[in-house]
Amino acid sequence: MNAASDIRSQATTLARDLGGTWQPDDADRNLALTLVLARDDNGGRLTARIITHILLNASWGLKPIGAMYQLMACTAEFLDDPGQRESDTGREALDEVNRLLDRVAALPPDGI
Repeated sequence: MNAASDIRSQATTLARDLGGTWQPDDADRNLALTLVLARDDNGGRLTARIITHILLNASWGLKPIGAMYQLMACTAEFLDDPGQRESDTGREALDEVNRLLDRVAALPPDGI
């Protein structure tokens, strides 16, 4: 299995478990919201540089062991590989990540 497949699978699982076994907190929501705004400011595209910058500069209690942080750290690494990023599986993975970010960013403060 390659990184794109792993990322797509992880994003799909988090979206499915949203509100059930996965309860995103305000730090997850703030991360998603910040990434959505940065993505939209960048013409609808996330880049490794944007994600890494946001992860390194998060000041809202983001946990490096959290599911959302881990997914985005892996996504940043994946985006550095043009071969994977530009593959069909890579585009599907990014679409799944973007859908998850949109859903989490839309959550009210204090989670679900």
